[in-house]
Amino acid sequence: MRARRPLVLSMLAGAWLATVGVSSSQSLATPLYPQTSDLRERTHLSERFLELRFHLSAATNVRPLLQEHRSSDFDGVRAFLEGMSVYEARLRLAQWELGFAYGQADDYDGNSGAARLFLEAEQGQLRPDTSYPVSATLNRTAAHWWTLAYHGNWETSSVKGRYSLGLSYLSLQRVQQGWLEGQKRGDSFEGELTLLTTRGVPAPAIGGTGYSLSVGVALEWEGWSAVLSVQNLWSQLRVRQAQAIEAAVRVNRPVPDADGFLRAPPVLEGQVRSVRLWRVARPCAEIGLWRRTGSTKWGLIARHDDDWHAALAFRRRVGRDAALWTAFWQPYPMLSLGYEQPNWRIVLGTDAWNRSALKRFHLELSWTIALK
Repeated sequence: MRARRPLVLSMLAGAWLATVGVSSSQSLATPLYPQTSDLRERTHLSERFLELRFHLSAATNVRPLLQEHRSSDFDGVRAFLEGMSVYEARLRLAQWELGFAYGQADDYDGNSGAARLFLEAEQGQLRPDTSYPVSATLNRTAAHWWTLAYHGNWETSSVKGRYSLGLSYLSLQRVQQGWLEGQKRGDSFEGELTLLTTRGVPAPAIGGTGYSLSVGVALEWEGWSAVLSVQNLWSQLRVRQAQAIEAAVRVNRPVPDADGFLRAPPVLEGQVRSVRLWRVARPCAEIGLWRRTGSTKWGLIARHDDDWHAALAFRRRVGRDAALWTAFWQPYPMLSLGYEQPNWRIVLGTDAWNRSALKRFHLELSWTIALK
């Protein structure tokens, strides 16, 4: 039994590191519910409950989320805008779990030129005194999915362990992947656009389906605990019909919305054809290490999807059943605050309490109904 623990951890650690090397051009940013907090304080296998939960997040480093048409300079190297929303219901019956969810994921990425072009376009015109290269990508999905999961445990004289295996079936309602490369000179932009999209395709013809496997393991020993989970460890996604657009574009008044700009810019010449798509869902790995002292836990959390995020976390029991916790995230600073009761939980994260400066935000709500 002692040999089993390092074997399981080494296999999952290898899988976690393997997610870093997945090609972004072949992976779709699918909506996911954060898993670290679930595995960290998982319920006993004998419990039976129905849980309803909601997650909303948005993050950017270009300009404040709620300040459109605000003049701003960008001096970074990489520009991004990410957003996600997930609605989920989970039925847990001892070791088995059945879930249904709907979510949307939006991921825009680019160089500094993409951010500068976006900010200039928000002002209604391009500045004639600037020139720079532009490189941008678009990755968006909307999907329903059903999940069947199994939870198990093992125990030795010094270590308690839990694990979970989940298989999901996905129905994709929307898929968009786009690449834009070009040069901004004065008051015009010229470039090459490649766009794979299901927009304009009749819903019955899209045929977006897929499967995804997720795993997790948690260990507790002598006041320490460790958690590792990998969502979309293995996946296969297929779209029966999408449109492939390849075009040369020229604009002198681009639409400031990135999706609109990539979807419908003025086209000089190009082609549109129907294609089938085979993709994988972008893996997301999370790992946490915790130390418990009395009613308090200190921890380190790391997360990787398309980028690295890490946090120093603190959790403390309040009274008999409640708990307060906080986490400070880097490299894009954000503070998360959470409050838990046995049957509900709320988590709020932000990088600024002033709405005019807000660039990163997330909200989690969950409600649990015990079943007899």
